[in-house]
Amino acid sequence: MGAMLLALVLPLALAGEAPPSPDMVTERVVAASPEAISAVLADLPRYATALPRECVGRFVVGTPATGKGARARVRYDMAAMHRTLDLTVSRLEVAPSRAVVDFDHAGNRGFVSRWFLEVQPDGTHVKVTTAINAPPWPFTKYYFDAVKPAWDACQAQFVENVAALAGGSA
Repeated sequence: MGAMLLALVLPLALAGEAPPSPDMVTERVVAASPEAISAVLADLPRYATALPRECVGRFVVGTPATGKGARARVRYDMAAMHRTLDLTVSRLEVAPSRAVVDFDHAGNRGFVSRWFLEVQPDGTHVKVTTAINAPPWPFTKYYFDAVKPAWDACQAQFVENVAALAGGSA
């Protein structure tokens, strides 16, 4: 086992490259206020309409449906990965010039997505970070080659769709 691990890690160490981050990070400047974007995010029936259909197989809004504590059951479909999780709006902090909204995806292989919104001179800077633990070998390569690029594209499209629902554009 030790020799196998060394064989996998040694080429990266010699190349001087860190392994790629498994996390998804999307940044855009959009023409919508933090308050308007937060309103879409905290209203799960509206949130569901912004999700790209090719990325989400199912979205069932729970109770409550709006505000902090809002809940849903969601099935994500990225490449050949299908993951069904319970989603909760776990943090909702809104001020005139900034907002933070967290979505906790509970369960085995769950994750958190954080939307950080801040007013800038040219619009609202949106940064969405989804912290992921990459799957173990032998699925790691497939994750980085197929799942992560699909997820990155879905998250970027979702940001654009939310901005449009909030009355702005990306």
